[in-house]
Amino acid sequence: MPFSFQILLYQACIDPILARLHTSVLSHVGPSDRVLDIACGTGALAMAIAQKARQVTGIDLSKEAIAAAKRVARRNAINNVSFEIHDAGDLSLYTENEFDIAVTSMSIHQFDAELAVNILAGMNRVARRLILVDYNHHMRHGWGRSLAWAIERLAGGDHYRNFRIYMKKGGILYFARQAGIHLKSQEIRGGGVFVVAV
Repeated sequence: MPFSFQILLYQACIDPILARLHTSVLSHVGPSDRVLDIACGTGALAMAIAQKARQVTGIDLSKEAIAAAKRVARRNAINNVSFEIHDAGDLSLYTENEFDIAVTSMSIHQFDAELAVNILAGMNRVARRLILVDYNHHMRHGWGRSLAWAIERLAGGDHYRNFRIYMKKGGILYFARQAGIHLKSQEIRGGGVFVVAV
């Protein structure tokens, strides 16, 4: 199985920070729901959702992340979750409304603007409801905002460029609008740093 120090670091440092944020996602999930987790990374959110939902599928392009997610799911005997190496930009293998919910967490800001819109449009096609977790466009000035920007700056390259475009254009609301998605609610979390949009 592939191993990555970066994945290990993410599991140890980032997943615990996002765990609190993901509790907001769980409040929108029911026991009969079939859920697709887009760009699932190490699978922490997918496995949390699996505690409530009927079935969860997590997809990500990273072989290392998917391998890590499968290891944790197996170790914890979570049998209603599956992980697949798949491109979030091409959801053509899924039929219209195949899922009750499609969710993505902390991913849209990482993508090129055109790809981000394409991913959201694909999610809108394959699921009846969407849950989008990402940076809040209107972050209050303070340590949380400073930390978020520092982390993204450290990521560098295309990642940081895409993050700046995401923030400049208006965050998740802008990209959802571009994909023809009407968001019904928003919950601001983490001292104004994050938003959970449904």
